[in-house]
Amino acid sequence: MFPIRGAPAKQYRPWVTLGLIAANVAVFLYLLYLGPQAQSAIFSQKGAVAAKLSQPSLVTSYQAWRLLPTMFSSLFLHGGWLHLIGNLWFLWVFGEALEDDLGHRRFLAFYLFCGFFAGLFHVLASSSLSAPLIGASGAIAGVLGGYLIRLPKAPIHTVVFWRLRPEIWQVPAFFWLLLWLALQFYGLRQGGPVAWMAHLGGFFMGMLMVNFFTPVKPAAVNQKPAAKKGRAGKGKKK
Repeated sequence: MFPIRGAPAKQYRPWVTLGLIAANVAVFLYLLYLGPQAQSAIFSQKGAVAAKLSQPSLVTSYQAWRLLPTMFSSLFLHGGWLHLIGNLWFLWVFGEALEDDLGHRRFLAFYLFCGFFAGLFHVLASSSLSAPLIGASGAIAGVLGGYLIRLPKAPIHTVVFWRLRPEIWQVPAFFWLLLWLALQFYGLRQGGPVAWMAHLGGFFMGMLMVNFFTPVKPAAVNQKPAAKKGRAGKGKKK
């Protein structure tokens, strides 16, 4: 099975989702143009390095102004085509409908918020790690968590190979999201170079906080129309 499209937008075009995809692709192509040495240097400078961000003195030092922005810049750095395409594919599948639900500005704020806290979970879990954290997966994990709360039954168009033929089924979103979550716990148990805690932290932060980013809809005012006054027969209109 392979997801190819989430629930389509009904109110807004997904400009923020498309913009984030374009920005990530542009940064990736630019780093390819610079070459591997420059790419490694930028990863070290703009990636989120847990060993640096976990320093107790960071709270009161001038260095915080240089290091804290890496929690956001790291969201736009990717180490290879597979890393990039895998992240952006899930952003496209699940970002469109959630952006439509939250609105453009709230969706962007929610995306960055989840990305920041995904990085924070990574820092807390791997405080001695000197390798930089890069990739949009923490923020996208927050989008998935928000989707599970807001749109759990939304149809996800999925390619399924049934009887040796590809068919498109509409699979409920919660199936894909719970499967994704189970894979993260499995990966966490196995270990490896993937920042599993960033994924899990972003996902659960998205679940917990998405309703704080939803638009406030004014309550409907139910007022009965005033009855028209008048008298039977002849009379003057006031």
